[in-house]
Amino acid sequence: MKKNIVLVLVFTLYHLVSYSQNIVLDNGNLKTVSGKVLDAITNEPIEYAAVSLFEINKKKPANEIVTDKNGAFTIKDIKSGSYFISVNQLGYTKFIKKDIEIKGENTNNLPFIILLEKNINTLQEVSITSKQRIIENKIEKIVYNVDKDVTSQGGVASDALKKIPGVTVDIDGNVELLGNSSVRFLIDGKPSSLFGNSVSDALQAIPNSQIQSIEVINSPSVKYDSSGTGGIINIILKKNKSQGFNGNLNLAAGTRLETGSLNLGYKKNSLSLNAFYNGNAQLKATSPTGMNRVSTNHFDNSTSQLQQSSNGDLNRDSYNTGLGADWAVSEHDNLAATIAIHHLTNRTVGVSDQYFTQFDNLGAILSNSNSLRFSDNLNTVNTLDNSLSYRIKFEKENQELEISYAGTLANNNASYDQYQKYKTDATPFSGAKSLNLGKENEVQFVIDYAHPINKDFLLETGLKTTVQSIISNADVFVLGSTNNYVKDLQQSNSLDYKRKIYAAYLSASFTLFKYLEVKTGIRYEYTKNTATYSSVKEVAIPDYKNPAPSLIISHSFSNNQTLKFSYAYRIERPNYRDLNPFMNLSDPHNITTGNPYLQPEVGQKYQLGYNKSFESGSSINVLLYREAIIPDIKPYVTYYPSLKVGDSIYTDVSVTSRANIDHEIRTGINISTSIIAGKKWNFRSNTLFFNRNFKNSNATPIISNAFCYRLNLNLSYQFNKTLIGEVFGNYNSGTQWQGRQPSVFSYTFAFRKQFLSNKASIGFIAVTPFNKYISQNSEVLVPDVVINSYRKIPYRSFGISFTYKFGKLKFAKQKEEENILYSTPQIEN
Repeated sequence: MKKNIVLVLVFTLYHLVSYSQNIVLDNGNLKTVSGKVLDAITNEPIEYAAVSLFEINKKKPANEIVTDKNGAFTIKDIKSGSYFISVNQLGYTKFIKKDIEIKGENTNNLPFIILLEKNINTLQEVSITSKQRIIENKIEKIVYNVDKDVTSQGGVASDALKKIPGVTVDIDGNVELLGNSSVRFLIDGKPSSLFGNSVSDALQAIPNSQIQSIEVINSPSVKYDSSGTGGIINIILKKNKSQGFNGNLNLAAGTRLETGSLNLGYKKNSLSLNAFYNGNAQLKATSPTGMNRVSTNHFDNSTSQLQQSSNGDLNRDSYNTGLGADWAVSEHDNLAATIAIHHLTNRTVGVSDQYFTQFDNLGAILSNSNSLRFSDNLNTVNTLDNSLSYRIKFEKENQELEISYAGTLANNNASYDQYQKYKTDATPFSGAKSLNLGKENEVQFVIDYAHPINKDFLLETGLKTTVQSIISNADVFVLGSTNNYVKDLQQSNSLDYKRKIYAAYLSASFTLFKYLEVKTGIRYEYTKNTATYSSVKEVAIPDYKNPAPSLIISHSFSNNQTLKFSYAYRIERPNYRDLNPFMNLSDPHNITTGNPYLQPEVGQKYQLGYNKSFESGSSINVLLYREAIIPDIKPYVTYYPSLKVGDSIYTDVSVTSRANIDHEIRTGINISTSIIAGKKWNFRSNTLFFNRNFKNSNATPIISNAFCYRLNLNLSYQFNKTLIGEVFGNYNSGTQWQGRQPSVFSYTFAFRKQFLSNKASIGFIAVTPFNKYISQNSEVLVPDVVINSYRKIPYRSFGISFTYKFGKLKFAKQKEEENILYSTPQIEN
């Protein structure tokens, strides 16, 4: 005990004596200044903070640099003399330390830590006048700070994703990253089977008011799972990081969407608690659809035509709730746990008018019929996510060990009920209904360890085991001759799919030639699959053995410029919906089903990026990329003049499933800009151009190309400190795959007003206000068949949202002898 007291006294005295000198290292006649910049509240490193060293009475800096991902900086080759240091980062109060004397006798090597405090505008989220970066380009990812985008608070996650460079969201909520739909979604860095059944439904279930930020990782390092050939999108939910009790309430109502969320946080000393609840409902919306399918019979050159005109009413609702706890057991030990429950329901009820005609080779009508089809589709997902992690930080900086567990349990249930009758007859001539009860469970165990060799070399390694289980039981009933539904044993099926993934990685981060920042490594994943189907019993699925290397090389130039090259090997394993052999016969002429024999797709990604940030807060980011997916998984349409399913025969049928094709190669460029003009205007743009090259040995032609482009523009104007307006436009040119997929254009107007000393705000949003529907006209080309279809999706909507924040931020004071310096918040009059 006495020894410990003596050590503390010596350590404290040492700091006090070296307080104004401890950032300087002696290197002969030239000196080195080093340190680290952290957030004053969260103690998280601040990347890309501008650090400038000035000689006294000189306006031009002697040297300047930006902090790295760890918030660290090193300024080399400084002559002896009197200096002052300045640290700038958007959204934070400027830090200045004067009277720094650099002399030959300064030889100690202590870390110089600067804590930057957010200015009062940032803390209260009053306005954008502080020029906060809503979108940040970092070395490994793009971060969209949803909570800083004041006009995004009334929507859901799929709305927020539309504003992120390189991300495309279509009219159904399906997401692509740089044109690739194979995206791995995470919540707080962990998997959730909420995304297993339908990504679009899951994104509709998460309100923006619940989201802190969204991370988009185009080219992940080996520390991440190799799942997702397109990359990773990580949705980070809001958490309390401030002392005391606080929270926020958000309510939104409109003609299309209603949401509500409550976030509560409490932190006292080393213990942080968080709780949240949110729910939303998409009100009933009618979507007119139509199809005109013409098929040719080569045996006698006869043709048949099926015309459908339908109306479907869609309802969607969901709720999410959860608890989180974070306990700093000691200065070096941290324990965190979470539990969350998710529920979503998607139901469509519709009626279709069907007209079927057969023609001979001269075009004369051989036969025709007119019928009505009534259908009811229901999907429900209930998910329980839970996690536990323990992290140890050692005495050596950046040396830490983390052991974690994450589990997710989901019930994915789907059902349909349909029958058909002729217009002239009240009695149904056919019908079917089914209930598909599915379960998807996943458990992960992870060990990660980081060990610094020196200040410029960091080794990371880890092990991971993932166990997945997919179970599906579908009972199908068909309408019998006595107008009773009888179980069809041939169509009813079950699936029991097990997958185990064993992974290990080794990663190194280092500086090369004192010029390049390098992060490289290799990940090895071994995947073992077993599957049993009721129709064919056990199926032999080969194991996957994938070495997955990655490489990131970057260099930061002066004036906040960065050039980066990256390579990543990625793999996409088929998910629950892809594998499930359940046939949805709600429309017997257009059947959807899974493919239990799918092989994983493997992708190799090459990217070259340039980023430039300006002192005004403006920025430009350019990304050139090439992705080769060999083999690839694609939705595939196959036409059958007649198809036997179980004991039933269906005529004039197109079946949509997932299939492996030889390859898809994407080559493109993404340009994103953010321009801040004065204190009023903020303009953001994102443009994506790319070419898709397909090879499918089962198609004619075998090789095809499609050129695509995407564009979105965002313009906001700050009327005053409490009122902001925004207009957002989004255009997707569509693409070609088995025909032509439609283009989509939409635009949004939004306003937000803050009041009650900026604790509350009210917003208004209008989505595509002058068009009742967004129409989609697509064409599918299958041998002997041409399918033209249209959809009119209701998109015009109006909404109003309300946000109220309560509680206070309390800053924990640090001891001066700990060698930590502060910036001071500036309060604007």
